[in-house]
Amino acid sequence: MRKKIFLPFVLGIVFGIGCSEEDIKVFHGERQVFFENFYMNALSPGTEEADTTRTSFFLVGENENEMRVELVVLLSGDVPEQDLTFGLRAVPEGTTAEAEEYALDDHYVFHARPVTENMEDLRDTIEVTLKRSARLEELAEKGLQLEVELVPSEDVGLGQFERRRAVIVWTNVLAQPDWWDYEVTYMLLGEYSYDKYRLFLEVVPEAADIDETMISERPSQVISMVSEFRQWLIDHLDDPENGALYQSILDSLV
Repeated sequence: MRKKIFLPFVLGIVFGIGCSEEDIKVFHGERQVFFENFYMNALSPGTEEADTTRTSFFLVGENENEMRVELVVLLSGDVPEQDLTFGLRAVPEGTTAEAEEYALDDHYVFHARPVTENMEDLRDTIEVTLKRSARLEELAEKGLQLEVELVPSEDVGLGQFERRRAVIVWTNVLAQPDWWDYEVTYMLLGEYSYDKYRLFLEVVPEAADIDETMISERPSQVISMVSEFRQWLIDHLDDPENGALYQSILDSLV
């Protein structure tokens, strides 16, 4: 009887230890690179939705003819001991920009770094250059679109299919920022409009620093900015030229 009990007990310990060691080794396997955002809705059973990176030359000033846009890339598989290189190319069917309206580097680098405790993923940032063109004036809020696709190398393969590409849209006017989402619309600023956002940035210069992190971690700071904007509108309702616009914007705030 003791033998029958002892053998399963020992096997349980052995297999238990094996599983624990495997669980602890989070980063292992073939190295694959992919974007943080989904360029298309996730395939079933995933529920993630497609996301587009949007920006505007309005944010960099009239004298700037180029701007760099950051894209976050993730790496799965074995932790690299040295930097990994990979490529990036434009996808013609998803791109409305001409070749002279953007620039891609010859190669991109995922920098090697040590894994720290509680690190959930390996990530790095790459940049794509966008160029101001005369067409941006004509296209207004529609803007230009560039769809890029990761290119594998000897160093690294490609990860999740829905995150192998990224979509960038840029304009010459003020585009709706990503942080102005459903919650901001219905709890702070109301529906987005070009005039409202432009005036918000002019009245409250610190508003240019608002992003998802600030809204999540320092919501009181954002609320204070909106309150400052509201008071400014109230104080300028008697403006002979723009009073009606200010009243309309004031009425639209939550």
